[in-house]
Amino acid sequence: MKKLFLIIVFITGIINANSQNFCNVALPFSTGTTYNFPAGVSSPSVQGEVGPNYGCLGSTPNPAWYYLKVCTQGNIEIYMQGTGPYDVDFTCWGPFNSPTAPCTAQLTAGSPTPTHWAAGPSPNYPTLNMIDCSFSASFEEWCYIPNAQVGKYYLLLITNYSNLTQNIIFSQTNAGQPGAGSTSGVILPPNITNNGPICQGDTLKLTAGLIPNVQYNWSGPNNWTSFVQNPKIPNASTLNSGTYYLLVAGCGDISSENTTVAVVKPRPNVVAVSDTICIGDTAIITASGANSYLWTPGNFTNSSLKLSPGFTSNYSVVGTSLGCKDTATASIKVNANPTVTVNSPGICVHDTTTLIANGALNYTWSNGVLGDSIKVSPANNTVFNVVGKDINNCIDSATSTVSVFPLPIIQLTGNTSICEGSHATLTANGGVSYVWNTIPAQTSPSITVSPLLPLTTYTIGVTDINNCFDTASISVSTTPLPIPGISLESDTICKGSSTTITASGGSSYRWNNGEITPTISVSPLNTTVYNVTVKTSVNNVICSADTNVKQNVRDCNLIFFPNSFSPYGVNTVFKPIGEIKFLKTYHFLIYNRWGQKVFETNDINEGWDGRFNGEYVQSGVYVYYIFIDNGYEGSYEKVGSVTLVD
Repeated sequence: MKKLFLIIVFITGIINANSQNFCNVALPFSTGTTYNFPAGVSSPSVQGEVGPNYGCLGSTPNPAWYYLKVCTQGNIEIYMQGTGPYDVDFTCWGPFNSPTAPCTAQLTAGSPTPTHWAAGPSPNYPTLNMIDCSFSASFEEWCYIPNAQVGKYYLLLITNYSNLTQNIIFSQTNAGQPGAGSTSGVILPPNITNNGPICQGDTLKLTAGLIPNVQYNWSGPNNWTSFVQNPKIPNASTLNSGTYYLLVAGCGDISSENTTVAVVKPRPNVVAVSDTICIGDTAIITASGANSYLWTPGNFTNSSLKLSPGFTSNYSVVGTSLGCKDTATASIKVNANPTVTVNSPGICVHDTTTLIANGALNYTWSNGVLGDSIKVSPANNTVFNVVGKDINNCIDSATSTVSVFPLPIIQLTGNTSICEGSHATLTANGGVSYVWNTIPAQTSPSITVSPLLPLTTYTIGVTDINNCFDTASISVSTTPLPIPGISLESDTICKGSSTTITASGGSSYRWNNGEITPTISVSPLNTTVYNVTVKTSVNNVICSADTNVKQNVRDCNLIFFPNSFSPYGVNTVFKPIGEIKFLKTYHFLIYNRWGQKVFETNDINEGWDGRFNGEYVQSGVYVYYIFIDNGYEGSYEKVGSVTLVD
């Protein structure tokens, strides 16, 4: 089985050979070469030439001669096999100094006939110059040459005893083993191959069959050379493409040239273009330089990819052209979007506000204005949009709603026309805070004013719950007061008498006694102050002024009684003394000490003269009683005493 294996190994060096009938035209046998002899193509009458001692061979049908030139001393074992499988025989001689000189006289064999080494050498074997011989009926044979000598020649004869068509394959099977010899003849170049086609950058491997003890001589493109059996060209380029030549030399011989064509395909130069995007955007990464592509992750096969990763990611692409590959990496850098904010103020009608955006680098507003802030003055509630872009050109937007509040609706109430010296209460509503333009300023919704000018304007500023401010004005006109006059018919009058008082300066009058005429008639019982309100009307404004006058009243009915009188003296009549101008009822009586009425009269001018029934009464104390009713005040009644003296 070992020998069969070795045949398979060296089958790559098979050489076809024709039948060689004569020793002097023997073909060279070389170590490392497998020979294929097409035997059995001639008749059995073709025998080996006369002269050699064929030893154990009884006949030599279809002979084939080979010579062995020993290059390395050692044992040589040649395995032969008939493919019929039919009987194969052989014999060999040596050593000699020439491949042809021994023919045929030196091809000798002793007696007894040598036996095949495979059966074990006999004590007298080999004899003369025959080395080995076998004529067994087997289709397999082994020629064994022990300790072959360097520079010597050995001859080998192989016969096809069956004379049936078959190939006889033979080679040295122990080549390269320890102690093995080697031979060389006309060296046949070994089969050579390469591992191409390969791709640029790969290692080009050249392989040659093994021939022991020879020198390998490689040459190739760009003056490349090598002297090893199986050379390698690392990191090969397209310049290494072409024909590679191999010559082998050994034992003074050189082989013919053998060739192999190596192809180094250009490796694609794959270039991957990265991209940078913002979150939510689509990136485009592109590969070029090859015919087909495979991206990972994802196993995409397009040259360009549209992707929207949520974070920075790397993608590897393998590009292939003519079976060669190159790898590149593209990255998609994902930048976070800015967070744009903007204020949403409220303003009052006609006001201006500033919208301020934050969170980005550059801003574009929906009205086309650029910058981080804009001033706006919308008439109504309005929405403004701002788009912010950061340093990475990532964007975000925000919306500002500007609320426009109406100005406060101010209502002013109050008396706008007053009389000089009076006051007006002005009241405002419609807000939450107020300020009047008075000096000092007043901040209550209602104020009381007393303007001095004919027309005075008051302005109020009102702020409502939305902090909107507006003003309103109200004017107060002042009408001059009337200048009242008053006159008396008489400065002093008697109690109970009548008099007239006259007022002037107005269009209407009202007295404190209820009278409404300019002139009134009065009958005061006491000194009385009369007050009159004089009114004038100007533009439906009624103004009034008061004035008064004192009507003096004296008591013209003033009386008193003497405490004594004498009918014979100066005061001869006893009666009330004084002034009585107004009298409705008068009753005057005198009583004596016993209660007897001695005098009575209803005439104020009549007095008691001291007589009763025509006679003077006695002196003494008398009691009087008087009753007076003047008709305008309470009656006057008095009881007193008077002394009548002689």
